[in-house]
Amino acid sequence: MDHTRREQATDNKRRQQANQPRRSRKRWVTFAFACFLYIFVSSSLLIFHGPFSAVRNYVIDTFDETRHGYLLRPLSLYTVSNAAIEAHALAKNGMVSETTPISEIATKNYTNSDGAIHLYTYHGETFTAYIMVVDNPKRIRVAVTKYIGRNGETVQQMVNDVGAVAGINGGAFSDTNQQGTGANPLGITIHDGKVITGAGTTAKYPEIAFTSGGQMIAGDYSLSELQQKNVQEALSFGPVLVLNGQPVSVPDQGYNPRTAIGQTANGKVILIVTDGRGQYGQLGASMADITELMLQYHAVIAADLDGGSSTTMVYNGRLVNTPVDLTGARSVATSFVVMPEVGGSSK
Repeated sequence: MDHTRREQATDNKRRQQANQPRRSRKRWVTFAFACFLYIFVSSSLLIFHGPFSAVRNYVIDTFDETRHGYLLRPLSLYTVSNAAIEAHALAKNGMVSETTPISEIATKNYTNSDGAIHLYTYHGETFTAYIMVVDNPKRIRVAVTKYIGRNGETVQQMVNDVGAVAGINGGAFSDTNQQGTGANPLGITIHDGKVITGAGTTAKYPEIAFTSGGQMIAGDYSLSELQQKNVQEALSFGPVLVLNGQPVSVPDQGYNPRTAIGQTANGKVILIVTDGRGQYGQLGASMADITELMLQYHAVIAADLDGGSSTTMVYNGRLVNTPVDLTGARSVATSFVVMPEVGGSSK
């Protein structure tokens, strides 16, 4: 009997010892979650209802400018009204463009035979930029998510889909219930001369396009105007930053991760992405920063692309920048990709 009691006591002690680490882990998980919840709630209240109106406006403007305004309500714990958010909304969804009449754009046909791609790094005061220069503009294509209407793809996936060697994120998109999954490209989207979105519309949209001759066009254009110039690739975004070699004055709402595209007088295409939002301790780039950088690389025309968590550059199978989202590269609707040189090197 005593032996049996001793065995039971030993078994109970073993079970208690086995359960102790589980209870300890459970307490730590509960404590960590409580800390996270406290920090999240207190930070949200401080940002959206604290005494620092400049911080509140900066956060709202940042999310609006980079087309992620749908996140503001949940981030504010639904204490900021839609009316307050909409009061910060940019005119025409932020895609204000300078436009050259289509009749005044001289048709060019670039015959650059050099298929080189050059990659540079630039360190600004508040950002680091990665600049890719593609010598042959006829290598540039628009890639569209193969799941259009359902969800987007990452730039890396689109690059792989079409067999490209490089790419950056592209234009504006909308989603069912504003989930940010990149399902539907906005405006006019054209690939290989085929109209993907915007068919039948007569409205003008802020477009960034390439003609069959490799010439970049940017501004507010209708589908018929783009077709007059034999545009083969196009997506919708803006604003225009450089026009006819001169900087364009545009509204600037602070520092962000940014993506932009431009072209030099001899046809070279300039692709730029920057970091930001505290990444590596840097705030990001302003529109003026990107404009100045485009001019340093001799752009005669340049335009802003989708930024924020969409900002992504891929080259030779790897991410060049580090996307700002903790989950990694974001799914988007469109990309500008660089195809392999016909009959030559893929680099």
